[in-house]
Amino acid sequence: MKKFVVGCLFLLLVLLGYQQYRLNRTVQAPDIGSQRFISLSPTLTEILFELGAGEDVVAVTTYCVYPEQAKTKEKIGDFVNPNFEKMVGLKPGVIFAETWSSSKIVSRLRDSGLNVKEVKSPRSIEEIYQAILQVGEGLHKKSRANEVVADMKRRIEAIRATAARMKSHPSIYVEIDLPTWTVGRASYTSEGIELCGTRNIFNDVDKPALQASKEAIIERNPDIILTFDSNPEEYRKRPGWQKISAIRKGWVIGDVGRNMLSHGNHRLVAGMEQLQARLLELQARDSEIKTR
Repeated sequence: MKKFVVGCLFLLLVLLGYQQYRLNRTVQAPDIGSQRFISLSPTLTEILFELGAGEDVVAVTTYCVYPEQAKTKEKIGDFVNPNFEKMVGLKPGVIFAETWSSSKIVSRLRDSGLNVKEVKSPRSIEEIYQAILQVGEGLHKKSRANEVVADMKRRIEAIRATAARMKSHPSIYVEIDLPTWTVGRASYTSEGIELCGTRNIFNDVDKPALQASKEAIIERNPDIILTFDSNPEEYRKRPGWQKISAIRKGWVIGDVGRNMLSHGNHRLVAGMEQLQARLLELQARDSEIKTR
């Protein structure tokens, strides 16, 4: 009888242990850190690395060049027409993609059984915060994503405070690409440069980007030109541009990185800080000239 009771107790303990094992497997989240990620966007690639998932990124687009480690990853082409077979062969756990209506690759990947995490392409700084948090959620790194967003907000408030103390807020024309492509009001780039203390001359256009006519740029006469592609000296050679205040004063900025001010992620703030530092330098130089 005693052996029977002991046997029953042992069996009960085994059953309880197995039940606890099943419960743990059900409740515990998968180890996302051991997964393999593919990024279909330079913006998302930079966020993945910033959130500490760089080692698990197995492939990126040909345009993903930051940070340096991204250059060593397998390349799968561009977002509009990536190498579908290569992506399938890499057996990723999650593919991160921005939402673009011009591409059908996401639905095709999902039809193949792959897990795709779509992130809304941001148009504002607030939407940048949301994109970072979305990626953080997909990585199970919410805490780290919240830290990155909090740091952005702190630095942007410092930029805003500095801008409020500036003696003037010059108008600015931003040339993001040739020929004369610029940003309108519905753009985080426009929002960022205005927080720095400038006024976008095409802020009345409710678009993320537009191709402005040279006549409109000359007529709006910006105090500053910020270029992402051209050599500042090239602007002096453009017919009629010698009338523009920025050209006459030599206020053409060509060394504030485009990959910071044109990517909708945490690096935007670094670009804003660089731009504001340059604005303060130009204004200080201008004040010194006037007091001579």
